Parts: sequence; C-alpha cells; structure tokens
Amino acid sequence: MALTLSPSDESTLVVLAIVFLFLARRTYRMVRGMRYSAARLFVYSGLYVLLFVLFAFITIYAATSAWGMYAESLVLPYGAVVAAAAVLSTPFVRRIVRFERREDGREYYRLPWVVPVLSLVLFVVRFTVELFIFGLASTTSFFLPTSLPTVLLLVLIVIDLLFGVSVGLLLGRAVGVRSAHEELASAPAEPPRSPPLPEA
Repeated sequence: MALTLSPSDESTLVVLAIVFLFLARRTYRMVRGMRYSAARLFVYSGLYVLLFVLFAFITIYAATSAWGMYAESLVLPYGAVVAAAAVLSTPFVRRIVRFERREDGREYYRLPWVVPVLSLVLFVVRFTVELFIFGLASTTSFFLPTSLPTVLLLVLIVIDLLFGVSVGLLLGRAVGVRSAHEELASAPAEPPRSPPLPEA
C-alpha cells in the first residue's frame, strides 16, 4: 500500500531534511577543518540545545499522562546529563583541538570525528525510533500520543539522554575550542631560530 502524505506532513519532512542536511554539512566541515569563529561555535551548539529542549518537552509532555506530576522530575536528569558531558569534555577538547592558518590567511580548527558524528547519529536515531514506534503522524506533528506504555516512555527517555550527552559534548567542544584558542593567542611567540654557526 502506497504511503500517502498530507501537505502538512510533506512540509514538515522538508524542514527536517533541510535541518539534517545542514547538520551533516557542519559535521563534515568540523572533521575536515572549520574556520574559527567563537560566535559560530556557540550558535551551532545553541541549535542542538534547542533541538534537545524540543525533544525533552515532547517526551515529558507524553509522560505526564502516565506519571502525572512525577514526569516533571525528568527535567533534573535531562539537564544533569548535558551539564556533565559539557564539563567533562571541555578539558579533553582543549587538549586535542588543532589550529592551522591556511592560504586564505584565516585560522581553522580540526577535531576528531567522534564528537560531531556522534551528535549527528543520535539526532537521526531519535527521529528514526520515534518514526518506527509511533508512525509518521506523531513524528511530523512533534507531539506523541498521551497514552504510552511505560516501556516505550523509558525507551524515549534513554534515547533523549543519549542525545543530551551529544549536546553536552558539543557545548564542551565550543568552550574547549575557544579556551584553547585564547591560550594559543596569549602564549608568547617563539623566538626566531638563529642560523647555525659556520664550521671552523
């Protein structure tokens, strides 16, 4: 049976595809080397924070009918996961980031692929799991059914927390890259090397 999409579904899928392509492009550029900009670092991380807040709201809203006011207590572990990942990853990123000045005269930084690729994969996993469990209507409406079994709620919470780890990693990336750049800028320049003395 052919899948029929409403105009609303099609519009939402187009938006999701654009967001995915944007994030995929940014992921590729982070691995290959991105031009350093403190503003872009935090704007990009802020986009992931907004997505995480949206996912958290959707899950907590769906859990409210099953768990009542206790669902609001999920805010604490959601926030703690992001904060812990950011705090732990900041010094690690500060040590592994590499800066280089290219032919255009601008500074670029490079990071191992793990952090950006993990964030992108968990973003895709979150929507994919929701699609297979609840169907296209729930995925494109950004609202889940309000009568979900506890097992499904726990699955969504675990996936959200994993995505929260990746969001914290990206925040740690932003802080770590900026800290490393400030340290590099404040470090004294190496004195020029003297030419070797002629042999006697």
